[in-house]
Amino acid sequence: MRLTAYVLVVLLLTSVLPLSSGAEASTSDRAELDLAENLDMALFSERYSMAVQSSLARVVDLSRYSAEQIEQTSSWVAIGPTPVGEALPHLEGAWLVYGDGFAGLQDLSGMQDDGLIEAFYPLIEQEQLPRWVPNDPKLSDQWHLINTGQSGGTVGEDVNITAAWDSYRGQGVIIGVVDDGFDWNHPDLDDHYEPTLDYDYCSNDGDPTPASNDAHGTAAGGVAAAVGNNSLGVSGAAPMAGLAGLQLISCSTTDIREANTLAHERQNIDIYSNSWGPSDNGETLSGPGPLMMAAMEADAHQGRGGLGNIITWAAGNGLDDDDNSNNDGYANLRYTIAVTAVTYKGEQSYYAEPGANILVAAPSNGDGEAITTTDIEGSGGYTSNDYTNTFGGTSSATPLVSGVIALMLEANNNLTWRDVQHILVESSRKNDPQDSSWNTNGNGHLVSHKYGFGVVDASAAVFLAENWTLVDEEINTSSGMQSANTAIPDNSGSPVNFSVNVTEPMHLENVDIYVDIDHTYRGDLEIILTSPSGTQSILAEKHEDANNNYADWRFSSVHHWGEESRGQWTLSIEDQGNNDVGELVEWGLVLHGTERDIDSDDDLLTDANETEVYFTDPFDADSDDDGLDDGYEVFNSSTDPNDPDSDGDGLNDGIELLSLIPTDPLDADTDDDGLSDGLEVLVEGTNPLALDTDGDGLDDGTEVLVNSTNPLVTDTDGDQLSDGEEVMTYFSDPLVYDPNADEDGFYWFNDCNDSDSMIYPGASERLNGLDDDCDGQWDEGFNESDIDEDTLSDYDEFHVHGTNVSLADTDGDLLRDDMELFVYFTDPLSADNDSDADSFYWFEDCNDLNPSINPDMPEQLDGIDNNCNQLIDEAFFSTDSDADGLLDFDEYTNRSTNPFDADTDGDGLFDGEEVYDTMTDPLVQDLDNDSDGYRWFLDCDDTRTSVAPNQLEQWNGRDDDCDGSIDDGVDRLSFLIPMPSNRTLILNATSEPLELMVEFDLTEEALNELEMSIQWVRNGTLLGTDVALSLPPMNCKTANFSFDEEICAFDGRTGPYQYTAVVSDGRGSANLTWTVFYTVWHPEEVQSSSLIETYSVAIGLGLVVIVLLAVLFVQRRRPPEVKPSAFHPENAFSQVPSAPDLGHFQ
Repeated sequence: MRLTAYVLVVLLLTSVLPLSSGAEASTSDRAELDLAENLDMALFSERYSMAVQSSLARVVDLSRYSAEQIEQTSSWVAIGPTPVGEALPHLEGAWLVYGDGFAGLQDLSGMQDDGLIEAFYPLIEQEQLPRWVPNDPKLSDQWHLINTGQSGGTVGEDVNITAAWDSYRGQGVIIGVVDDGFDWNHPDLDDHYEPTLDYDYCSNDGDPTPASNDAHGTAAGGVAAAVGNNSLGVSGAAPMAGLAGLQLISCSTTDIREANTLAHERQNIDIYSNSWGPSDNGETLSGPGPLMMAAMEADAHQGRGGLGNIITWAAGNGLDDDDNSNNDGYANLRYTIAVTAVTYKGEQSYYAEPGANILVAAPSNGDGEAITTTDIEGSGGYTSNDYTNTFGGTSSATPLVSGVIALMLEANNNLTWRDVQHILVESSRKNDPQDSSWNTNGNGHLVSHKYGFGVVDASAAVFLAENWTLVDEEINTSSGMQSANTAIPDNSGSPVNFSVNVTEPMHLENVDIYVDIDHTYRGDLEIILTSPSGTQSILAEKHEDANNNYADWRFSSVHHWGEESRGQWTLSIEDQGNNDVGELVEWGLVLHGTERDIDSDDDLLTDANETEVYFTDPFDADSDDDGLDDGYEVFNSSTDPNDPDSDGDGLNDGIELLSLIPTDPLDADTDDDGLSDGLEVLVEGTNPLALDTDGDGLDDGTEVLVNSTNPLVTDTDGDQLSDGEEVMTYFSDPLVYDPNADEDGFYWFNDCNDSDSMIYPGASERLNGLDDDCDGQWDEGFNESDIDEDTLSDYDEFHVHGTNVSLADTDGDLLRDDMELFVYFTDPLSADNDSDADSFYWFEDCNDLNPSINPDMPEQLDGIDNNCNQLIDEAFFSTDSDADGLLDFDEYTNRSTNPFDADTDGDGLFDGEEVYDTMTDPLVQDLDNDSDGYRWFLDCDDTRTSVAPNQLEQWNGRDDDCDGSIDDGVDRLSFLIPMPSNRTLILNATSEPLELMVEFDLTEEALNELEMSIQWVRNGTLLGTDVALSLPPMNCKTANFSFDEEICAFDGRTGPYQYTAVVSDGRGSANLTWTVFYTVWHPEEVQSSSLIETYSVAIGLGLVVIVLLAVLFVQRRRPPEVKPSAFHPENAFSQVPSAPDLGHFQ
């Protein structure tokens, strides 16, 4: 009935915000929504898509905005059917409303409270950033990620991933690639590889490295999660997700091996990506064994800490053989996500088989264009360059979906395996829109046997995942196996139908169909399941398959997602071939989904809520028979559905709401006049919606219960005053007639003096201190009049100032009363004087005893305010009379210098120059004591004429040029005199001493200042520290010093040896070096012989000595001459290196 529909609408209106982003927001209570929409009364935002509703729920949450953002907002978007502003494009019912900051927020909140709008949000200025796109060089070839039409495909036919990449890249999510091995050393796969989680179930070891010809798993892993933004190769859909290789299909598999693989590290691996399965030849029915099935069930119920592992599965590549994905018992499990493939144009790939079990599609090869991904390194694999551009099939589409799911799990790691499937159902997009395979199921979902719910949309899926409300707990119901034993006619042209009725109310997700069919050519059979909503799931179609039977086979369908489970389900089987017959032995359904509440009496309360929450009759729409449905009372009127008179006012709830004068069923006194609604309607006859039925200014309750006046008569006592006037205004008795005592036309209660006929409301006011016109004020007519024109009102002169209202200068001092009061602030009743007769009153003269001080006097530089402007010497603030760079006021007041003498201390420097430039005292003379042309503050020693900034530096231990450094730049060596001056010496080591000395070309004063030190060094050995170095001849017979021993070891000339005097003054040093050669001669030893031989030798030597002495005597006056020798030329030492720097001995 129409009232029930109205109740539903109000129910929805009261429960819309905050909007839920869960799947139930768009699928639950759809039947009720349709009813409300038929009445044009549904909640407006419910007509938006799931994505729009989710977005709206996010932006209307005001807690996500800062106070500063709200304060800066000037524009708002309001949502609702009522035009409250400028209509906005793109979204029906969206209005642009202007309002500043919190005032705007208050206005919009008021509109929402009044029911004009459903929701609103501020228009916040946002800085949008470019989409994150990895820098991998082959990314432009990966059209499945970003399709710009680069290969001739349709622009945008990709997984729409770049917006998702802005926030999520799979970090922290692990994808297990179950395949033929995994090249985990590949540089584009190893960054996020998880070596502790991989395994080779063919070799039973921890290394899944593939054989050179097993590149399938490496390619699939690259599609899912090749490392992105590493300037290398390709990028995966989840470029930061972890990878773990699980090698399985490079060898034969067993139920145990498969189960172990799918159970491997289920608490650490989040997604198992499977691009494998039974043969796609169209003649194979095969599925997991019991162990594998148990492992996959455990993945769903125990994996990821109970949230469930996500299992993706390739739907199959057998379209050429008319294979159907429902022939693959792995891909049609409800625990798996079956993935089919589309081309770069968004159309079915030539190999992609259909199936009612397929959940989503993803881009892969077809029409001559394939997928670019990783390949085994080196010469193995599909190519020899580490990457392949020939990958494809549902084998490529599946890891692509796995990568997208990794982004979803990073966005919301609380998603269960079923939540992931729900989000993919809600977010996938319709591709190939003209294809006839698309149908709308009973819940409004578009679904196709070719494409499932469409091509996966990464950005939409991630956006939904961020704020996803987890789905309710899964429930299951079974029809039980229905025994049929019914023949299937051979090519009869019509199907055999088998039906079962389901009574359990559910929101459906997945439907499993179990059949046992005996048939000699099962390829002849077309099998279709039809739901109570009319949606058909094609489970098998006629194709070339000569095998027998569908023996205990389980088909699966996702085409009934979100539908109501209750009603008749029909299995239709038709034999479309000849010569082969069979029968349906038995069949059954297992339905999976979530609980759906039902409403048996259509009162908008579910039966469960009626029995468990509100305790109403679930089979009686109006449990308390008050004329209102239970749901309306709960959700709209908020009345008690079990009490016909919720407010106890004597009126039935239905009567209160549905009568011509509807009252509030929750308020016993709707108009708050003190009388219950029932008393007003049934006893007093007053209006229960009007406070004052007779309009006399008194509430009905006040008249009945307090004043005993008639609530239906305006003037109970007939004195021409309404009851309200007497009670509320005049405070007289509304039951007693009121007289006028002085007969001036005014009642006693409104005449301020009812004994004087000259005093009454409206009489002329007089300046007398009385309220003549009874207006509560006295003399109010005189607060604007001014008889003496002194700008003071007569009222103020009479009452406030006490001045004469007829005389402008009351005290006769030639100053008007108003000037004294408001200009000079003097007493207008007392005459004001000019004591010093300088024409200025005392109050305007800063010294009324000195006629030379008044506002007309010129200012002097004397420290006195001469002109009474509260400033002293201000005329000299900016003047400089003596032009010395100092202001007169500053000189007089602060510095004590003469403001009229530029050089107060007479030292030739202006006062300003001394203050600001030389920083000297302008009151003290600054002199040049040594008359070297530099004043003391510029001269580092003003007592020496030889010390000044213009002097040259000397070696004397002083700073002669005043640059802060002593003896800097002085050539110390030029002041040293070597003795002997010849610094290349040849000595007889055994007979001649070495005598060396340093003299100084310096004054005695300089020598005393310098504090010299000398070190004598020979080839690095310190020999002495005196001014002179004296070494005696060497005694080679008794030599006991190493140097003497060294020289004595030679026979002939040896050297050179460097003798250096290191002269230092503590600030620098200079070196004098002599080069010395030694000559050594050793006479031969005399051997023992006869005495005659000895004497003969002695005589001979004696003769030689006599001859030599004679020669020396003849030539004794000639100096020795050193002659050049072939062995010792004069420049023999020109190539000897200079003496080492011995400065470190200082």
